[in-house]
Amino acid sequence: MSNIYSDMKKKIVIASVLKPVDDVRSFWKVAQSLSKTNKYEVNIIANATKIENPFDNINFVPHSISRNSWINRYLIRYKTLGKILKIKPAILIVTDHELLRIALCAKLLINCKIIYDIQENYKLNLLQLQHNPWKKLYGILIRYNEEICHFFIDQFWLAEACYQEQLGFVKGRFLVVQNKAYPIPKFNSTATCALIVFTGTISEYSGIRLALKAFKNLQKIIPELKFKIVGQVHDQVLLDELERLSKSDEKILLNVSKNAVPHRTILEAITNGTLGIIAYQPNPVNQKKTPTKLYEYSRYKLPYLVQEDTFWYRIGLKLGGAIPYDFGTKTSFRITENHFYKQIQFPATYPKDETWEYESRKIIDSIKSLDT
Repeated sequence: MSNIYSDMKKKIVIASVLKPVDDVRSFWKVAQSLSKTNKYEVNIIANATKIENPFDNINFVPHSISRNSWINRYLIRYKTLGKILKIKPAILIVTDHELLRIALCAKLLINCKIIYDIQENYKLNLLQLQHNPWKKLYGILIRYNEEICHFFIDQFWLAEACYQEQLGFVKGRFLVVQNKAYPIPKFNSTATCALIVFTGTISEYSGIRLALKAFKNLQKIIPELKFKIVGQVHDQVLLDELERLSKSDEKILLNVSKNAVPHRTILEAITNGTLGIIAYQPNPVNQKKTPTKLYEYSRYKLPYLVQEDTFWYRIGLKLGGAIPYDFGTKTSFRITENHFYKQIQFPATYPKDETWEYESRKIIDSIKSLDT
């Protein structure tokens, strides 16, 4: 929403190719934190969504693109550049490597400052998680692009602390801004029985099959238990399989889509859940990363199963709610009824430095340092 005062405020653009305009990090966290200062007009250039934007200082500038359309993904970069040049931001935040060269063009043309918000180690993800025969070449090209462009980037925001070790080109100009949980909205409880929830991106990598096996094991102990899956599924084959499972088992509930599911829907599922599941298995991509849902389950006091003797389990012990579980076992897990009471296994006071409010101060200070 533009208003008479927008021209008096410094303009910021957050740009992405595939992420939705209401992306959790870009909109719900970064944009809203900056908006609350009343010093900036934040414009989000990203994939279209149905959500309505109620904020005066935040503007949605949507485009429409499919993840699998490589031609459109290439062309959208130049459309994004056109939108950036029209807005003329003082600071441009890009959230993926596909827009780095576009950001450099913008810097040359309108002299804006650039922040590269690194949310993934793209090269490592490609090499470890993809089966594309050209993945080594693609990985080299991605890292070459980042290495070349890094000279022109004013600040790097790292979504994971481990990136400062993995990405040598960020030295001296990085800020770790983790995806910690923000205060939860108020929801009316709709829980009617014991409910396991699995939220976020739904994939083989995130452990959905292991989570389903854990659910079946727990059902042997608590027959009335239900399992709710809420989030985005990129893999059509997996989506079809989950829909068949849900149709054949009334205790498997789905709220999934190939498009991004509104984060408010995910938070509502968490508040109505009895138990969460974090079923990642350690590999080079994730072994030192902290899933966003771990922060959310812990802050919102939802106990959760997590692979024992892992980095995530140790973090979960500190923040509260972590229940050790061996997802590789073939025997039923003997969970006690106490694990279904939210008032236990959590610290009396949630650590302030593990909240988004703490992280938001970092980004505001970062923006101020560049806004000179």
